Amino acid sequence: HVSEFAATRRRRRRQASDDNDDDAGRTADRGEHKTREARASGGSDSSGGGGTARDGGMASSTAAARRAAAVAAAAEQGLFGAGVMNAAASAEDKPMAIFFDADAWEENLGRARAAFGEHFVHACAVKTNPLSYFLRHAKELGHGAECASLGEVLHALSCGFEPRNIVYDSPCKTFAEIRMALQEGVHLNIDNLQELERVSAIVGSDDFELSEGAPIGIRVNPLVGAGTIAAFSVSTGKSKFGVPLPKEGTERNIVLDAVVACPWINCVHVHTGSGGMGLGQLVSGIRTAVDFALEVNSAAGETRITTIDMGGGLAVDFRAESPFSPFEEYAAALREAVPEVFDPSVFSRVVTEFGAALQCKFAFLASRVEYTKEYDGGRIALIHAGSDIFMRACYCPETFVHHRVFTFDASGQPKEVDEEQRVPHDIAGPLCFAGDVVVRDALIAPLEVDDIVVLADTGGNSLSIRTSHCSRQG
Repeated sequence: HVSEFAATRRRRRRQASDDNDDDAGRTADRGEHKTREARASGGSDSSGGGGTARDGGMASSTAAARRAAAVAAAAEQGLFGAGVMNAAASAEDKPMAIFFDADAWEENLGRARAAFGEHFVHACAVKTNPLSYFLRHAKELGHGAECASLGEVLHALSCGFEPRNIVYDSPCKTFAEIRMALQEGVHLNIDNLQELERVSAIVGSDDFELSEGAPIGIRVNPLVGAGTIAAFSVSTGKSKFGVPLPKEGTERNIVLDAVVACPWINCVHVHTGSGGMGLGQLVSGIRTAVDFALEVNSAAGETRITTIDMGGGLAVDFRAESPFSPFEEYAAALREAVPEVFDPSVFSRVVTEFGAALQCKFAFLASRVEYTKEYDGGRIALIHAGSDIFMRACYCPETFVHHRVFTFDASGQPKEVDEEQRVPHDIAGPLCFAGDVVVRDALIAPLEVDDIVVLADTGGNSLSIRTSHCSRQG
């Protein structure tokens, strides 16, 4: 079935764009493994094929062509079922799938590596996309894994990451979790001074031997203020993350003395925010971390801090068609304001922790329309995914992700109508509460029962924050 689907996909890709033929076989050859991975996590996997786009316009047109080809091939091969009125369908079947564009995803990771330097380690945030296929492939490409729980650390180890390339960042680690992380040799970032006391107790105990050069960092809160999304802003005085680091004064001296007293701390970590932060704020936070690292080295009289962990937080434009993140622009801003991170003689290792910027725009969810309802001036389309997968869009519709909507008929062909024929739609999910609406007032072609709705940008923070509300099966 998968091989037939891959062959059909290749044929439709050629119809969509002759320029995309070169990579078609490569993408299809990976299809079976990727499909198996995605299905294990509650979806199906299909990649569009083809060449790469280096400018925004070409990237947009290529992404649209790949999406259309994948939906058409999936409909032809029955991945959405044979129709909502199919009497032979099983109650276990759900006419919904998630599609990952692994080729574009891989190119985006390559752009991140190219924008910075060879001494940078780009750790993919596991919480954004924990699927094993993508983690293993990221490791093969030279990436690390950023983990927010011990479970994610164990998952990263099982995927084959070198322990020092696994970054453990949880703000609420237990004593036993800290000890295990130190024993495994993963990169441990200490979140607060109380945790520092626990690490000191473990490192200083007679029955523990810390491996030489084990990566251990201290997370500082640079206090650069909130971004446009308060829930994602972690650099205010009220943040639960990191050790607050004023520009001067007694509190800063306390932090400095505590770090200097621990010669095994070799990293300063900062993460200004996750979305809604401008480049200026991100860069300012990293400038603060670098200045503190240099201050520690000066106070210690030797080079102690050899690693800077600059976190993630690069914003994603969910309204744009082009999937690629502005890594080059970010690197340019850093080169101007924080040139030290590009000099291996100052910091031999620099870690990033990109999540959404590496993952979100490289998948979409497609679902049959099960029912429609009319309301005054618009229509409601009921599909098989709601707040169980789109938690942020449903619970905070004005704050977080705004998923773009694309419409296809029952056979998987795009529904194209003139602008005056478009109708406002609420794209609503299957769960039993009124807020289970993924997108409100989307002005799109009129949807009918059995049509296919595509919701863009589900490559990250979708499956990974899935809920079991209403006990729906995956």
